[in-house]
Amino acid sequence: HFTCIVKVLFTLLYTQALVALSVKCSEEDRSAWKHVGALKKNACDAEKSYEILLSFVISELSKGKLYHEEGTQDCAMVSPIAWSPESMEKYLQDFCLPFLRITSLLQHHLFGEDLPSCQEEEEFSVLASCLGLLPAFYQTEHPFISASCLDWPVPAFDIITQWCFEIKSFTERHAEQGKALLVQESRWKLPHLLQLPENYNTIFQYYHRKTCSVCTKVPKDPAVCLVCGTFVCLKGLCCKQQSYCECVLHSQNCGAGTGIFLLINASVIIIIRGHRFCLWGSVYLDAHGEEDRDLRRGKPLYICKERYKVLEQQWISHTFDHINKRWGPHYNGL
Repeated sequence: HFTCIVKVLFTLLYTQALVALSVKCSEEDRSAWKHVGALKKNACDAEKSYEILLSFVISELSKGKLYHEEGTQDCAMVSPIAWSPESMEKYLQDFCLPFLRITSLLQHHLFGEDLPSCQEEEEFSVLASCLGLLPAFYQTEHPFISASCLDWPVPAFDIITQWCFEIKSFTERHAEQGKALLVQESRWKLPHLLQLPENYNTIFQYYHRKTCSVCTKVPKDPAVCLVCGTFVCLKGLCCKQQSYCECVLHSQNCGAGTGIFLLINASVIIIIRGHRFCLWGSVYLDAHGEEDRDLRRGKPLYICKERYKVLEQQWISHTFDHINKRWGPHYNGL
């Protein structure tokens, strides 16, 4: 079932890559590729030829206004001379490669499949083979053609016609937004914590009298999850479920046992890891660079971006256990 889903999603992603490539091409390039592909459309391997598929995509999108918008040629990534078959194949592989990487990691996590090792130039074909996008008897070509990984669940030209119709309809309603979506590159961003305000007083004033969404009361010790922004009661018996207090329960649901909470009345960050917890410190400091735990001194506090970046990096790299030493049991009471 997993391989079936991957194959369907890959056909969609590959079509998206063809559309993005066609938008980046000049009018002359589109006309040339449209003519070349039309001559080969009846070939037996038409559904696994990027030339024929690109030609069909261009033909379908030419019926709309996408290519006729003013400034379309400004989207060209390189000069028309540089769009050789080799450079186009490289563009298609680069467009799809992030999907193959993420999907391989997911397959490894779900089924324990070994992650393959390979040279950089072989990465696409190796990952595609690992994910079952290539048949078992497939012989690696030189150069490798990414379209050989396509396995259409329905006739390719029928479903591409439908997808292109949706694109034409969308771009007619939202011309600039549609074009921007088509030409943008794939960007896979790292996860990040919440973006906090510069002044701590902004947080304190907002959350100090805020009611909890579970018990509808103002918490005695309010806290905020820095991963998702959920407002919780620290040590609140009012929100206790099955012997778990709200912060511990939220850390299991939000972070698989890892929780990062900002204690509103103390300006301190607490880390929960499984059955243990530790006080990480504060990312808000006064004008002298000192913490004001429990807000006893009442000094204005400002965010220390360097500290917050360190906290975020420890979260991303899963190094809380190795770096923070003062851990203690929380007995599900946080």
